[in-house]
Amino acid sequence: MYHFLTNLCSSFQAESPTLFIGVLILSMVVGFYLLTKGGDLLSDHCSNFAKTLGVPSVVVGLTVVSIATSAPELFTSIAAITSGAKGLILGNIIGSNIANIGLILGISLFISPINTRNAVSNSQSSILLILSFSFTGYLYFHPSHSLSTIPGACLLIFIASYLLFLTKNALQNRSVRKKDSFNEEETKPTSILLSCTMILIATAALWAGSDTLVFGAKNLASLAGVPEELVGFTLVAIGTSLPELAASISLTRKSEFSMLLGNIVGSNIFNIGLVGGVAGMLGPITVSTTFPWIDYLSLLLLTVIFASWLRGKQLNKVHGTILLTGYLAATLFTWIFNS
Repeated sequence: MYHFLTNLCSSFQAESPTLFIGVLILSMVVGFYLLTKGGDLLSDHCSNFAKTLGVPSVVVGLTVVSIATSAPELFTSIAAITSGAKGLILGNIIGSNIANIGLILGISLFISPINTRNAVSNSQSSILLILSFSFTGYLYFHPSHSLSTIPGACLLIFIASYLLFLTKNALQNRSVRKKDSFNEEETKPTSILLSCTMILIATAALWAGSDTLVFGAKNLASLAGVPEELVGFTLVAIGTSLPELAASISLTRKSEFSMLLGNIVGSNIFNIGLVGGVAGMLGPITVSTTFPWIDYLSLLLLTVIFASWLRGKQLNKVHGTILLTGYLAATLFTWIFNS
């Protein structure tokens, strides 16, 4: 898809710059849409497929759905590598995690106050903290300042171990009731054939969306003279976080606060562990901004604040204002100093 768009636009790129810019903007909009819809389809039908095979819904939520919500970031990173836009990847990972906390949770708190008591276990927030510090610390202090095969493999081993732990823990603690109120009612499961078909369609949408988004983002960054990592931190990160934003608003309105907070924690863990791991294995991915510590510090500060609030704090609009201010400040500083 990326090479098709490149060949398609090469004929008028020099002759009509205005038209070319319009095509790039349209490519990003279409890419965002395909990533959002593809992520929704993949999440829903992976869940249906697993339930049809008799996999407990709690295990589905902790594993399949968590991975599916990180699929836009994963596909975008793979597309960025294959198209030579590696600078988008680290910006996308870090920017998505910052957006999940600062932007998504911040907006959610303006819809409804959230009680974090017993919502997410302390072990999960601790894992997120350790992973965030380890990831940014390695990128900043390692002489190469890059994500390569060995750290990528370590991240993938970590995420595989994390999944095994979640699955084992869920199986040990699941309810033994014959009928679970929501999932076991008199509803017919989606057929395996339909689920498989929709999973293939969702995968195709994610592939096309990621290639289209990267095409637009890479060329716009080149035309504007802006580092790719900066574009990944802002535009691409927000675009790939749209599924989480839509889900979070819906969960907030339904008062599903545990699922909302768990989704933010899980998405951030998978963005670093899964997306970062795959990117490292296909890399190396080198830091391209002048002052990367601004992005690292923004991520760590918001993660520390978020993790500390998860220990039983009642959150409201004041906390939402703090998060949104933090997100806007992080975006503003990185644009000023890294552009």
